[in-house]
Amino acid sequence: MKTIFIATAALFTAGALYSEELSTNIPPIVVTAAAQTAGNAAIHEVLRAEPGVVLNSQGGSQNDLSIRGSTFSGAGLSLGGMTLRNPQTEHFNAELPVPAVMLSRPSVLTGLDNQGGHLTGTVGFGLLPIIGKRQVEAGVGSDHRDWQSALVQQMLTDHLGIGVFAGRESAEGVDYKDNDYDRDYVGGHMQYREDDTQVDLLAAHQKKEFGATGYYGANPANPTTEETQDTLVYLAARKGDLNADYLRGGVSWREFNDDYFSHITSSSRDYINHSRSRISSAFFDGRTMQVNGWAVGWRADVDQEQIDSSGEDLSTGLGDHSRTCGGISLLPQWQGDRLKLTAGMRTEFLDGESPYYLPQAGAEYLLSDNLTAFASYTETVRQPSYTELNYNSPSSLGAAGLEPQTEQQTEAGFKGIPSEHADWKVAAFHRRSKNTIDWMTAAAPIRWIATDIGTLDTYGTEAKLGWYPAQNVEMQFAYTWIYKNKTADDLDAYASRYALDYPEHLAQASLLWRPVKPIEIGTVQSLRWQTDNEVRENGQFGTDSSFVVRFTPPKADYATLAFLLNNAWDDDFQTFPGQRPPGRFAGVSLTLTW
Repeated sequence: MKTIFIATAALFTAGALYSEELSTNIPPIVVTAAAQTAGNAAIHEVLRAEPGVVLNSQGGSQNDLSIRGSTFSGAGLSLGGMTLRNPQTEHFNAELPVPAVMLSRPSVLTGLDNQGGHLTGTVGFGLLPIIGKRQVEAGVGSDHRDWQSALVQQMLTDHLGIGVFAGRESAEGVDYKDNDYDRDYVGGHMQYREDDTQVDLLAAHQKKEFGATGYYGANPANPTTEETQDTLVYLAARKGDLNADYLRGGVSWREFNDDYFSHITSSSRDYINHSRSRISSAFFDGRTMQVNGWAVGWRADVDQEQIDSSGEDLSTGLGDHSRTCGGISLLPQWQGDRLKLTAGMRTEFLDGESPYYLPQAGAEYLLSDNLTAFASYTETVRQPSYTELNYNSPSSLGAAGLEPQTEQQTEAGFKGIPSEHADWKVAAFHRRSKNTIDWMTAAAPIRWIATDIGTLDTYGTEAKLGWYPAQNVEMQFAYTWIYKNKTADDLDAYASRYALDYPEHLAQASLLWRPVKPIEIGTVQSLRWQTDNEVRENGQFGTDSSFVVRFTPPKADYATLAFLLNNAWDDDFQTFPGQRPPGRFAGVSLTLTW
């Protein structure tokens, strides 16, 4: 650790020697999904740096995503408009077998922007244009962590490019002493681009093996391991500008295998669960050209889900199931000089259920050239996962017969772009969730049970500020306040693990800065004040802090040396109640690009 700080200080000293020469020739920073991370970064490392998103990580091996105080079941990812789902459990909603270096900057989609997305919100990514680069990276760090990756892209014609990518990483004892971590991924990408058209064909596979002792609320006295394999085949096309008139569509096939093994020390018996999920998906959306102020937005999507699951010894498995779900959104829009109105309907079709008719409405009013008032009302629905319905382990128990969960979401606020150097947004929101599913436990023994806690009201405010004082500086700030009120008073439980365990106050800040041409600095800082939980130890206040410093020698601009530091303050806040957090991590990597 001391060596890294000395080396970093030396880089700043060296950079100062170049500052006078380069003060008028500092290139702008390039903000992509991987801007705050190492080159082979997994998606969860990117999500940690996104204002307005909370990533609750279990050792970095398993990661829960939250948007505006949602549980992990209410938030997830999309790729090029394709919503990515996992019918086994939304604990894997933040998984994507593609390195962040290939992806565009994420966007957080809520309200009207979240058509066909996850229950509360969706983090959307796109595939970056293939530009014909080659990149290799290798790094080492604490926890005996090491990683290597390679990305090779080639333009075959002016419009057609191909790429291949692969990588691996491993670590030891990331939180509990036996919780080692291994990740391998490989894939290929073909892309066609011409004018405002882009077509992507992607195939990728990722395998993770990790110690899961203490994860998902399980007793840390029971040694546990987990292995997941994630295979994705994806084809999508887009024509036009997503901020104007466009057509977009795609199909995908995904298989997710999960093998979970736990040795129950109290009985010297084993709990083993094998699950295989297969999801075939298709979507088509767009917006027509505006005529006399009128336009129409639409979306149609369908998912065919299948799961095969078996258990051994103490496990009964999740069983074998299949279901189909889909939806159609139709959103007429009218826009005048200052006012824009949207009103329509989304209809969801779920196996074994009557159709859900979900109103969608919104308005925007231009108060001045750089100030807009907005409001929206939307409704969404989610089917319970098969883990919520059928899981049976010594630490967790599902509940057959859980109903689909619905949400009514209202938000209103203001947004503005006061200059080319700043943008901001302030919003107040309310969600009413019915048939809300949470994992609850009694005082003793602790066993988390999937429970319909009834109607849950979530009130919140959100403020975001982006400041770009120069081409070589970007700063983002965000603050979120949340209060939840369960309207039913007949729930007698000791503690909640997800829905009723949330940050009441969350402050986030990120910085990307290139002070001189050879050096780029990035940092992400967050502070949270968590609601009371009887199971949580070490208090309600938590900090998360990461730094990256990159040095590119002026006479060897193909090489970049990066210094990484996560959990810089070595905070012991329990993101999940009763579960040990990972400690400070420091690492260094070398990336060669040509």
